[in-house]
Amino acid sequence: MAFLKEIKDDQLYVYLNGNLIYKRWLKTGKSKVFDKIAYDKFTLNSIKEEEK
Repeated sequence: MAFLKEIKDDQLYVYLNGNLIYKRWLKTGKSKVFDKIAYDKFTLNSIKEEEK
């Protein structure tokens, strides 16, 4: 599995094998999961903000 995290403006995008699976708005803290199968309770990777 290849995860890619990308930050554009105030939005965090997470891709799995080239497909968008997660989006988070950093200013408001709201988030959206696009692929529940790829990101569920059995996923080994944790998606969180990196400290600056």
